[in-house]
Order: sequence, then C-alpha cells, then structure tokens
Amino acid sequence: MTKTDSATNFGGSGPLSAGEIGVAVQSANIPPLVMIVYQFTGDRAWLSDRYRPARIRGLNPRTDGGLSPEAQAEVRAAAVPVIVALSAGEEPAITTVDGDEMAELISFFLGEDVDSRYGPMLGAEIERRSKTRGAPLAPPVETPAGLRAAVIGLGLAGLAAVNMLQTMGIEDYTVFERGDDVGGVWSVNKYPGAGVDTPSHLYTFSFAYQDWARHFELRDELHAYFVDVFDRLQVREHVRFGTEVIRLDYDENTAIWTITAKEPSGATETHTANIVLSTVGALNKPKLPQLPGLDAFRGQQFHSTHWPDDIDLSDKHVAIVGAGASSQQIAPAISSRAANVTIYQRSPQWVAPFPLFRQEIGESQRRLLASTPLFHAWAWLEQFWQFGDTVIHHLRIDPTWQHLDRSVNERNEGQRRFFTRYIEEKLENRPDLVAKAVPDYPPFGKRILLDNGWYDTLKRDNVELVTNSVTEVDATGITDSQGQHRDVDVIVWATGFHADRFLDSIDVYGRGGRRLRDTWGTDDPRAYLGVSVPHFPNFFMLGGPGSFPGSGSVMYVTEVQARYVRELLGKMFAEGTTAISVTEELNDRYNAEMDELHARTVWSHQGFSTYYRNSKGRVVFIMPFTNLEYWERVRGASLDDYERHGVAYVPAANATASV
Repeated sequence: MTKTDSATNFGGSGPLSAGEIGVAVQSANIPPLVMIVYQFTGDRAWLSDRYRPARIRGLNPRTDGGLSPEAQAEVRAAAVPVIVALSAGEEPAITTVDGDEMAELISFFLGEDVDSRYGPMLGAEIERRSKTRGAPLAPPVETPAGLRAAVIGLGLAGLAAVNMLQTMGIEDYTVFERGDDVGGVWSVNKYPGAGVDTPSHLYTFSFAYQDWARHFELRDELHAYFVDVFDRLQVREHVRFGTEVIRLDYDENTAIWTITAKEPSGATETHTANIVLSTVGALNKPKLPQLPGLDAFRGQQFHSTHWPDDIDLSDKHVAIVGAGASSQQIAPAISSRAANVTIYQRSPQWVAPFPLFRQEIGESQRRLLASTPLFHAWAWLEQFWQFGDTVIHHLRIDPTWQHLDRSVNERNEGQRRFFTRYIEEKLENRPDLVAKAVPDYPPFGKRILLDNGWYDTLKRDNVELVTNSVTEVDATGITDSQGQHRDVDVIVWATGFHADRFLDSIDVYGRGGRRLRDTWGTDDPRAYLGVSVPHFPNFFMLGGPGSFPGSGSVMYVTEVQARYVRELLGKMFAEGTTAISVTEELNDRYNAEMDELHARTVWSHQGFSTYYRNSKGRVVFIMPFTNLEYWERVRGASLDDYERHGVAYVPAANATASV
C-alpha cells in the first residue's frame, strides 16, 4: 500500500493538515508520540527520564504515559511538525535500528527492562508496519514452471496464505471454501453481541491496514474487514465457494497431491496441486451435549454458531447452556428484550474489567493512525506487549508456591485477588451471585474473558444463574441435576467447539498410504511448529495443532507461520528439491518439549476443564511459548529440519488426479 493509499483509508478524507494534526496529537497516547519524535529527529534527548513512559498497567491505555503535564505538552508540540513532515514524505533520521538498539528503545518505550532478544523481532514489526504498511519486504520467489498450490479454507489463515502465495509470485492456486462467504468464524458466527476480545488493531493483518471505529470491534465490522481484504487481494477468480475438501492423496511417484472435493450439488470433483496449505482452523466444529430428550423439545434450539437470522426473542423464555465467551456476549445482548434468561453454568470464568468496551476511537485518532504509519506501528507494539508476552509470567507454575490449588505463582495470586475484588465490586450486595461467580481454579487456566456487561446482566431481575448441570431436555424445557424443571421457549447451546479435532473432516493420506487421522487419533494432533507433519510432504498448516497463542494476537502468529512457510518453500525451490516433510525425530522432540513446557503452565492444572486439552489431558490447542520463543523457532527456516523426497518435479498443472 502506498503512502497515499494509507492516508486516504479513512473514508477518502486524505492526509491531515497541520491544523488537524495539532488537534489529533492532543488526544494521542504519549508513548508512541515520543518514539516517532525521537525516530524522526534522532535526538537522544527524547530518551531522557523526563520523557520515559510509565510501565503498562492492566488493560488501560497509557494516554499520558505517566509524564508530567509539562513534558506531555513538550511531546505533543514536538510531534506536530514531525507528523507534518512524515505526511509530506520526509524520511526519519533513523530508518533502521539494529537489534540491540531496538531492545533499548523498546525498554524505554514500555517503561520496563525488556530482554534484548526482543529487539530483532519487534524491530522487524516496526519496519514492516511503518515503512511499507505491510507490503512485501522480500522479493518474489523463483518458482518451478507449472507449480500449482491449493488452499483449504478462507478464514483469516486462508487470507494470510493467499497473501503469502501472491508475494511469492505464485499465480496458479485454488482456494476451497466449504461455506458461501469469506471470513471463517466471522462468517458463520452471527449471534447477538459477537465481537473480538483482542484490540482491533492487533486483530489486523500487517498487509491490510484497517481504519477501525472501535477499540474492540463487533462481528459485522470484523466480517466486513475480511471481505475487504478478500477484495484487496483480488482473489475471487481463484476461489471455489460451497466446495468442501473431503480427501487428500499424496502420490510418491510424482509428489502431487490429489484433492477430492464435494461441490454444492453433492457431486465430487478432483484437483491436483504441488503444495497444499490447510487453513481450516479449529473452532468450527460445534460441540453439543448428548442428553436425553433433545429431539423432544418443541421450541427452538440451536448452537450459538448457528444463530437463526430471523429469530425474535421478544417476551421469550430463553435458556443459555454454557457460561463461556459466547454466552457472556449473548446474555447481555438479549436480556433486555427476552422475558427471562436462564444461564446454566458448569464452571465460572475469570473475567477482566473492560474499560474500552464498545468505546469508539476518536475521529482525529483514526485519521492519525491511518495517515501516519510510524505512529501506528508504535501504537501496535504497545498493544502487542500489553496483550502478549507480558501475560505469560502469570501462567507458569512455580513449584515452590504454597497455594497451587488456587494460583500457580505469586503474580498469578495477585491476579486472583484483583479479579476477585472486581467481581465482588460488580456484584455488591449479591453474595449469592459472588459465590457462583468466583472460580476456584487459578486465573488464566481458562481463557480470560472481558466484561462486556456480564455481571450487570447477572443482576437483572429477569436473569437467573444456575450452577447445576443440565441432565435432560423434554418437550417444554430443561431439567437440571437437582431435578428442577424450567419451561423455556428457546435453548441456546453455548457449549463450545471440538477444538482438539484438527482436520477430522478431511481424510489426508500421505507417504505409504499413511492416514493423518490414524496418526493423530481422535484428538491427539501433533505437528512441528503447528505447520508440518512427518510423512505428509508439501502439506503445510497455518493455525495447526499447538500453535495458537496463549496470549497476544492470532493474526501475528498466523503471519509468522506464513512467512516461515514462504522462506521454507523458497529454499526448497532454490535447491531444486521437489518435496519435503519434517523429520520424525524433530517432530517428536519438538512435541516432547511442548508437553514438558505445558506441564509447567496453568493450562495443565487439574482443577478445571478447558478446550485447550484433549480427552487425555494433553494440551493440544495452544502453544506454551511466548511470542518471542515461537518467533525464534520459526526464524530462519532450515531444510535440514526436513526430509527431502527426491522425485523428479512434475507440474501439477500437467498432472492427472490419482486416488
């Protein structure tokens, strides 16, 4: 994206005038302003203690940075001519920073000592998000003639895969999407209140800037963003909507994958590809309880991900089964119009204060972020740290800690006290609800949720929180484990997903006829970096098992994976190798390391259940690493980690499907 493009992203309004910049900087967060003034001028006086930002605390923005009013005024005044100059195309005095200096700058910016290892990683992101607004920093890759790729799924990972192929210069590719729209979970999840609990600017591709209206966007705007990215990538001619991949077969003689897909008509078709990228995700298989009487219910019932477009809940008696993320978004959104809402909670959740809930980003701030990529890059880094690796210290078990039943280390205990106080304050004068709402397991054991009105909803006269499990459904309603029956008109099953069953809807056959489902079993998937599996050559995953971040941004990790695959394929093509798959030895060692690290995190604590773990208690969904630790593993892709399969190259474009 050119500088002009990024400047006009805000409704075609164009670059900011000096007067508009003067207004915008008055409400801008101080820390990013300090950094762009320093980077533009090169004057280290801006790195003095007078301008050093305070450390990030909680989820609140650092608007004043903890600086004195006088220092704030100096920063804002200095920022105006800097942003004017940047808008005019002038280059900063400091355009490239080496790793050690970047680590120093980041420590100053964040107000805390940051490991010098972060320098190269975060420095690369500042460069990527400021210099080119996400345009490729590497040239296209020289690919073999007739090479063809396939992408399965068109959610956020699918779009990242398409962008990767395009930056490599691969033009012959097909995207298979079983739905009729782009956007993955944001295409199908349309329930009331649906939204993201990651800051909007963290939930954004580096290669597709977005002018977000809210700090945390809602479903419709998120879906519109992915549709917009789809249009920007000009990928429509490559996509087969309504086409579900049901089988993949690898031919060892030609190193060609045959893709069997079901068309909307129900007929099957076959395609061929040299490279297959699976981007099918994991939160797409709804989990429904197996209860007596489900078929007898005469009202409406549905999983939250299948919310009917035409349902009217006015004056209806509604039951929501589950109290996780979707339930906590649905209940506040419907409780004012339903006659009553009964929430069946298996276990309570830790919920954090959400001061920015549905708060809009001011228009001048939006224009400043859109027109000044360097400012946006530093603002992005601030949120990336706030929601990312700074959290990981609360998650790792201290074996000497004396209260492992309730927390896993001293910081985790502090979080427990903080969250408990918040619950008690929100539910003041309702000790009955406090008893039901405070979890007995350590914070972060399950995904931390953000309070979008959950506790206020629980206090409503027409809302009841039931902590007994559901045991039976009949024609008129639900019976709980204490034998109490409640009549309801509508049942919403907010019961989550089978997050441990990666790729279980596709039969994947690799070398020697190995079936991936047999290799993994029902719910024990293992992959190297979440990307590659032994004996399945040229089959790569974005968002594979064990690679979702425990904190931070899934968008960032997905892009990191895409860049890893890009580098890996580039080296494979340059070497003249036809096909590769990760070695068994490395895959086993990597997964053993993951298991050992997970055993030392809160996610392996036995005091609760979580979709992060499979039926045997193994954590299979998220990774135990910090963003830095994962980045260090994917940095510098090496073919030595892979088995080379020495067959003559055959262009998939010329190959015949073989099943």
